[in-house]
Amino acid sequence: MTRMSEHPGPIAQPVALPDGLKAWIETQGPKVWHTFARGVEFDDPNATIDLLLAAHWIAHQPDMDRATGLLLLARALRAGLHIYAPPAMDDTAARAFCIDLHQRLSLTQSEARLPLMPEDHAAIEALFHAEAPLPLPACALKRGIVPTAFSFHRNRPHLIAASLRRNA
Repeated sequence: MTRMSEHPGPIAQPVALPDGLKAWIETQGPKVWHTFARGVEFDDPNATIDLLLAAHWIAHQPDMDRATGLLLLARALRAGLHIYAPPAMDDTAARAFCIDLHQRLSLTQSEARLPLMPEDHAAIEALFHAEAPLPLPACALKRGIVPTAFSFHRNRPHLIAASLRRNA
């Protein structure tokens, strides 16, 4: 068995969410919101309305980065939220989220300041095509990594902790 101090890389521990994901997201900042948008799985059969409420809350923040909003919309459309939602969500609320976020992104031409991973570029660039379900005008995107202390797995935040001691 490997001891924690011998672990070769970061260890991710689930974050307690006694008040739900939305309440936790409200205590975080734009970089964590961006990480959430990268990892959100709207099409997970266990996705709940709390996941949608967290995404909606982020979309309504004045300091949400455009790249974060584009990620949220791309993931929502890929999951088909503009048509239907997983059983623990509400179809009408899911469609309204997609339309509201699309309208917000259409009405503002703010710069995408936070970088995107290469695999996210294709999903976002699909939004810029006329045949997209909710097309948007193209904008410049940056490539790179947004470092945060959290990752998202199965729609749950995990605190990333590096091992405390290196083996010599």
